[in-house]
Amino acid sequence: MAVLTIARFEVRPEAHAEAERAMHEFASHVRTQLPGSSWTVYRDPRAPTHYTAMLRVDDVAAAARHRAATGTLAFEAALGPLLVGAVEVVECELVTSSDLQRRHRGR
Repeated sequence: MAVLTIARFEVRPEAHAEAERAMHEFASHVRTQLPGSSWTVYRDPRAPTHYTAMLRVDDVAAAARHRAATGTLAFEAALGPLLVGAVEVVECELVTSSDLQRRHRGR
């Protein structure tokens, strides 16, 4: 079962470019070193210092690999000095998605 961790955070305006470089580096690390995981970050166009990061792991094994390799929120450690306030984190389990193939129910 896929698990999605959503993190919302704000960076200091003067640290915007440095923060985005750190995010790119972390995304590259996840892509190359952590199979079964993907890490995506979105920026709010109306508030360009506000970000939402989504970590998706395919299953429990991928989640364990991710935690072992990076810690729970390794990007928070990298971005810590650049942040305004705390990172808000929510963990979610997949219920359904338009990306899923339709399953026929037995009657």
